[in-house]
Amino acid sequence: MKRLTLLVLACGAAIEAIAAPPPPPVYPEDLPQTLDGYAMTILYSRYSFWIEEQKGAVIDAMMAEPAEVVGYRPLFVPPISFKLYSDYGHFQSGDIRSYCRVTGEGQVDRSDCQFVLRIVAIPRAAIDRTGPVGLFMRKSFDPGGVVAGLKANAIRPDADMWRIDGNRLFGGLPSATGLLRDNAKVMLLDSRQCPAMQREIAALEGQQLPQRIDISLLGDDGALPPPPPHAVRREDKLVFRADGEFMTITSWSGGLYRLLSPVYDAADACLKDRAAAK
Repeated sequence: MKRLTLLVLACGAAIEAIAAPPPPPVYPEDLPQTLDGYAMTILYSRYSFWIEEQKGAVIDAMMAEPAEVVGYRPLFVPPISFKLYSDYGHFQSGDIRSYCRVTGEGQVDRSDCQFVLRIVAIPRAAIDRTGPVGLFMRKSFDPGGVVAGLKANAIRPDADMWRIDGNRLFGGLPSATGLLRDNAKVMLLDSRQCPAMQREIAALEGQQLPQRIDISLLGDDGALPPPPPHAVRREDKLVFRADGEFMTITSWSGGLYRLLSPVYDAADACLKDRAAAK
């Protein structure tokens, strides 16, 4: 079985397609297989997914805090941003934001600006028993506490644990938020380090979006392509000015990716060159 491959250096094709869901975590031998009729092995697997599912909220919170560039101020919203998903859910985000040199209180020099790519990812997985997330999962999983919480929430042993919100199942266990944030990886690349990225961003200026507006259930609905496999889903967002106002386009099926891929490819090449030079 292919394992999930995370390339923190890449903002384009960052995950390898996998044919099957990830394997379940190895259940600790010193824990009971069942407790008061509850299948603890199933709950342990569900717990691993619940921890992984929390990565998205941690990454979103970090992305909401713009990177600090000494002497420069971030302007506007990021014109380009993306999210990547695996079988577990949202595990990586990135954006490209403009920064200009600060010249005074509330003043910037618009002739001295740059674009900064930032990527935030949490690559350590819960199924890795020797990694920090896996160690946290093993240490924090308390069968007695889990069962007590299930009973308090009137969740029966024969319930489908995969269809119940993780907060109801594991809300009484220690929070993984701090650990996940501590193990997040942040990568920065500015356009002065990567002129090719700057050129590809500039090449987007003035392009036309050819898509026609097709509102579902009105007129003749156009055909929709099949959705991509959830394990390799990506979300791309483009924010731009049109007729004096900001517009936002979000794509989940690859349409924007095709438009933005030259920017991503240029950034990837620069990141790989930088890694190879170390």
